[in-house]
Amino acid sequence: MEGLFEEHNGEQGGFEERHVFCALYRVGLLGYVHHDWVRGEWVQRFLRPGEGTLAPDGVLPRASDYFVHPALSDVIGRINPPYLARIERVTIVGYGRPWREPSSAASVPTVRTLCVLKGDIHGFGSLMRAGTDGPVRKALEDAVKRNAQGAVCAEAAGGDSVLIAHEDPAALAQTARHLIDEIYGAPGQPRLRVALHYGQVHVRQRVGDRLPSIGGGEAILLATRVEPHVDPGQIWATEEFRQQLFQRPSLWRTTPMPGPGESDCFNIRKEGGVEPDLWVRLYRLEF
Repeated sequence: MEGLFEEHNGEQGGFEERHVFCALYRVGLLGYVHHDWVRGEWVQRFLRPGEGTLAPDGVLPRASDYFVHPALSDVIGRINPPYLARIERVTIVGYGRPWREPSSAASVPTVRTLCVLKGDIHGFGSLMRAGTDGPVRKALEDAVKRNAQGAVCAEAAGGDSVLIAHEDPAALAQTARHLIDEIYGAPGQPRLRVALHYGQVHVRQRVGDRLPSIGGGEAILLATRVEPHVDPGQIWATEEFRQQLFQRPSLWRTTPMPGPGESDCFNIRKEGGVEPDLWVRLYRLEF
């Protein structure tokens, strides 16, 4: 992508200061391949109206492939007619549509029962508006690299969220504590919310990848639904994770979290959707 920009800039005499692909990305006309953890699929993602105001200028998300929005096809075709003859006819480009990988890179996911960590930086949008998100993104990326040793899978996405699958519940809880502490040391003292669960995870090993990737599963969905309920700077766990933690020696203790009203459970069903109610008991982890 950078090479294409440099070639374009050279043809224009080197006067184009703004990265043309970043400009297209910010207005929703350049998409990229994005891994949807909940669906367990690689999908296409374009910025929607209003999202570009929070995206850092001059930065494209890291991806294996990028897409030009079909709305530009006629415009590009009039300027460069051969473009229309080279359009890929199999993949339909559009927001949220699946990305079909070449068969040589495809793999069948295996189902494993693992401990899962889902974390998200609270108030990340405010950091982006203040222009202080860069150091926070790097702090999260570095913290994951340092503390995810021994994990089955570890992924950081969007600069503000992390997903880790591990066989050892105590080790994963310790990883959560380190991530919270290290990210809090970044400018603005951002706080990470962490949810821990135990259940089935789809693990996919793609050709050329050093480590497996997370391909969805019940545990991923549930941890993703729990995380927004967690208080910033804290670690909350489900009953399933708690039972796994108590099977191994550790100094971790758990405190039941009261649900809304007089309930001792939380309904983690996604608001505004068609999902059925999903009530779970949650516990705060403390060391």
